[in-house]
Amino acid sequence: MIIFKKIRWKNFLSTGNVFSEINLRSTKTNLIVGTNGAGKSTILDALTFSLFGKPFRKINKPMLVNSINEKDALTEIEFSIGKREYMVRRGIKPNVFEIYCDGLLWNQESSLAEQQKNFEANVLKMNYKSFTQIVVLGSSTFVPFMRLPLAQRREIIEDILDIQVFSTMNILLKDKVRENSEEIKTLDYQIHLTEEKIDLQKKYMLELEKKTKEEVTRKESKISELLQNENEFHNEIARLVSEVEKHSEEMKILSNSSLKLKKLNTFLFKIHSKLKTCQQEHTFFKNNHVCPTCTQELDEDFRQEKINTGQKNLDTFNKGMEDLLLEIGKEEEREHKFTKLSDQVMQLNASISQSNFQITSIKKNISDIESEIKELENSNPDKKTEFVKLEGLVESKKTFNKDISNLKKDRDTLITAGQLLKDNGIKTRIIKTYLPAMNQLINKYLQSMDFYVNFTLNENFEEIIKSRYRDVFSYDSFSEGEKSRIDIALLLTWRSIAKLKNSVDTNLLILDEIFDGSLDQQGGSDLGWILRNFDDNTNVFVISHKESLEGKFERTLTAVKEKNFSVIEETVSELD
Repeated sequence: MIIFKKIRWKNFLSTGNVFSEINLRSTKTNLIVGTNGAGKSTILDALTFSLFGKPFRKINKPMLVNSINEKDALTEIEFSIGKREYMVRRGIKPNVFEIYCDGLLWNQESSLAEQQKNFEANVLKMNYKSFTQIVVLGSSTFVPFMRLPLAQRREIIEDILDIQVFSTMNILLKDKVRENSEEIKTLDYQIHLTEEKIDLQKKYMLELEKKTKEEVTRKESKISELLQNENEFHNEIARLVSEVEKHSEEMKILSNSSLKLKKLNTFLFKIHSKLKTCQQEHTFFKNNHVCPTCTQELDEDFRQEKINTGQKNLDTFNKGMEDLLLEIGKEEEREHKFTKLSDQVMQLNASISQSNFQITSIKKNISDIESEIKELENSNPDKKTEFVKLEGLVESKKTFNKDISNLKKDRDTLITAGQLLKDNGIKTRIIKTYLPAMNQLINKYLQSMDFYVNFTLNENFEEIIKSRYRDVFSYDSFSEGEKSRIDIALLLTWRSIAKLKNSVDTNLLILDEIFDGSLDQQGGSDLGWILRNFDDNTNVFVISHKESLEGKFERTLTAVKEKNFSVIEETVSELD
């Protein structure tokens, strides 16, 4: 329950630079009187300005500053909620908005709008409209409950029943539903995009597999070509080996020609030496008849015998020389053939070695290509990498599907919650629960003011009014006095319900010129009785210019003008 204790103001409307202060708790019933323009209704503007930053009456904010002093307009209100004591200070020129809780200033880092919103939501727990329906009933700018649109009627009742939280929840729920829809839409797009990526990845992997097979086929073809070349080299080696073997056989036959030629040359040298000696001896005996050593004449027979013997020997040696030279020529030809064959064998062996080297190179190339084929088929790094990518995409799709499934479950829950939070959901059930008590209280207060009709509000807050001897009427069908009775009954009902619900319960009740308007004398008397017999925790303030009401309230506050400034004078009196 909010207990309003004191309110003060200065340089506010017609008030001067001295605080006007009213103790809101000192007496149960209070009358504020004064002539027109004396400032008796200023308390209403000061009260709503302090709490909500705007006046009760239709006055522009700059016009709230006293027109003479033109600065330092300031209002302060003190109240308590439970064990916490609050004081709100609000001013114009300069602008001031300070909230104190147990003497400590609230955090002022947030904007004024945010600070006001938090103040209404977390401290007052009511807004301006609810406050003016429960605390104040005015005759000028006040819009009675029955003249409000149905939507605003519902808003006020929700505040009174403290079920506006469901409206807040519904707003938050709509945000959740929108976020949920956006997340589902985003995930749908992500799933669609992932599916396209998976298809592209599969196509790429198939293309990669195709290229791998083509590369393997190309390499296998290369291996076949190399194997064919290897086979050709083997055949060439076999042919060369065959030629080497053939030449080797011939060389075996010719292998002794060199030795034999050497021997023949030795014989040739010896024969040549003997032939020369024999030639010299034959020439000597042929040309000489005297021995040169002993100077004796040679015997002719002896000389002739020597000449003939020498000639025979020469003929023999010449014949042997010719035969030997002929044999030497043959051996030299054989030796030349041997050398030629040897060179050919060397060339063949070199060709065989070159072919073997080529075969070794071919085998190495084949081994390398086979390793490449094996790597392509079994351990292709690109293939592994792309497969890992594909697995990642598939896993992402599973995650997205799981997330979207959870979001759709959340959506179903949110839709169900939305149905419950609609105006025809939980709130309507709660309102229906309180409607009988509301209607009962409304009719009770109407009867207390001698207005005997059956007044009923339905769950849409449309009135159904029946009179005992008349047909069904609407609010606008009644006179202004009867409407005033209905407005007062509704105000008192809302206060009773708020107290019952402990939502926006407060000690303050202000009636502005209600007694001066359409109420007749009996209606005013009935209302006065109701106010005097209201619960003990309520402090009633009645604003009026009727002097006849004095003496009917515990305290009278008189607003007067002194030197163009309004002041409040207080009188405590005995009740009539």
